[in-house]
Amino acid sequence: MPKTGIHWFRHGLRLHDNPALVACQDEVERFIPIFIFDGKSAGTETCGYVRLRFLLQSLQDLESQFKEHGINFMCFHGEPHTVLENLIKEWEVRVISFEKDSESIWRQRDNLVKEMCARHNVQVIECVSNTLYDPEEVFSLNNNQPPNTCEELRKSCYKIGDPEQPVPKPDLKFIATHLVSTDNLYDPVKHKIPDLEFFDIKPENEKQKECLFVGGETKALDLCKIRIQYEKESFKSGKLNPNLSKPVLFTKEVSLSPYLRFGCLSVRKFYWDLKKVYVKNFNGVKNLYCPVEQLFWREYFYQLSYKNEKFAQVDGNPMCFKIPWDYHGKQDLFLKWETGQTGFPWIDACMRQLLQEGWIHHVCRNSVALFLTRGVLFMSWERGMRTFLKYLIDADWSVCSGNWNWIATGDPEEVLNPTVTFCPVKYGRKIDPKADYIKKYVPELKDYPLEYVFEPWKAPLDLQEKAGCVVGKDYPEPIVDNEEAFRENIAKLQQFFHSEKKEIFETFLNDKSALKPANSNEYKAYTFAKFLESEFDDF
Repeated sequence: MPKTGIHWFRHGLRLHDNPALVACQDEVERFIPIFIFDGKSAGTETCGYVRLRFLLQSLQDLESQFKEHGINFMCFHGEPHTVLENLIKEWEVRVISFEKDSESIWRQRDNLVKEMCARHNVQVIECVSNTLYDPEEVFSLNNNQPPNTCEELRKSCYKIGDPEQPVPKPDLKFIATHLVSTDNLYDPVKHKIPDLEFFDIKPENEKQKECLFVGGETKALDLCKIRIQYEKESFKSGKLNPNLSKPVLFTKEVSLSPYLRFGCLSVRKFYWDLKKVYVKNFNGVKNLYCPVEQLFWREYFYQLSYKNEKFAQVDGNPMCFKIPWDYHGKQDLFLKWETGQTGFPWIDACMRQLLQEGWIHHVCRNSVALFLTRGVLFMSWERGMRTFLKYLIDADWSVCSGNWNWIATGDPEEVLNPTVTFCPVKYGRKIDPKADYIKKYVPELKDYPLEYVFEPWKAPLDLQEKAGCVVGKDYPEPIVDNEEAFRENIAKLQQFFHSEKKEIFETFLNDKSALKPANSNEYKAYTFAKFLESEFDDF
């Protein structure tokens, strides 16, 4: 029996920079790439139509690349440790490889597989390639604690040095010609990639049928070239982060976030491609970490959640304030927020784009998150996070949870300042001054004059009738008085911070040197919110 190895794809749905796959290929005489549908991996537990379609397209792209060289890609269903144990017995598997999942929620799954492999004397190859750095190594440099701030993470990374270079793609031609065929093991019906009908997940609206983000490594690498050229032109003109200074609100293929989330594009490849073109083309004072700064924030959230299984919830999460959010009697308001029927055109445009296309710009994410939580509706960020995990293609457990936590909580110093306000009307005018975005996603208002697009309820009735959209009939009235709601929320938050957290926060607010990084949950929560507020501008 030939020495058989399995590479188990999970999130790293690519061939390039896949060190675990390459290592497995080098160890065996028969190679089998697989994916296991366990109802959880790759976000399948919560995903909606658009996200699931992207995953299946990514798997189909892998299958196509393998098939081109006569290699069979196989899918299975069930608990991974059970599926793999059956394959070990049936096919006498001696090696199992996979990319290391840095998120703590996958640790139990992987430990069960490792324990099972140990019982059967099967070699496990697990390699880091989903993050720039091995979280375990960063933890060891930080007294086995997550970094309190992104600056602490940077310092640890500086000590380690540059991230590893991406490894070359495996030689599929070599596998096909020198390793033993798996044709006798492959069942085209049993091992096929399921379609959307198999999961009984249907589009929720006609727009979802349009595919604006095509999943897969092939598309990811094409878009990466386009993005690097886009950044190159920006560097030549002396600019950094062009998509932040001038947000692209409409869904365009400039965003690589869905491909990074599913591992269709290696974060290490993107890091090095971006850094090389920056060094060669940027006309200005160079800082080698500037162009890849947002990737460090991605890394930061993975570090914070690495050993914190409660990271995506309020209860038991040391990185979260226990603010008494209120959902009682607000189910209808939540549904109107989720479906883009709040009566605030900017918020509705953002949510409708999300539900239709599976993507919104970070300024839009910021807006709808503020509106749901401390800005207007005062509901828990956990509910908004679950909506994102269903509809947003690039939402992953760590980064999505961390961003929602921060946006909802905010900086206590800001929260205690009633002059700092959130207004969905003013924010919409600032980001979408010509209302092109609103008129596309809230077409009810397409014939409104610019003066009233952001506040259609203020338009005279005859103008509303002339525009074919009467507020309260053709488009909803505002579900709340946003200014009054904001004042009430400020009072609730002030009471919370001045009562339950009075001692620690007043001490810190009055004397910034009074508290040093410590293990207290209050301090961790404070520094998490505070440093994100001051440094992170890309929610």
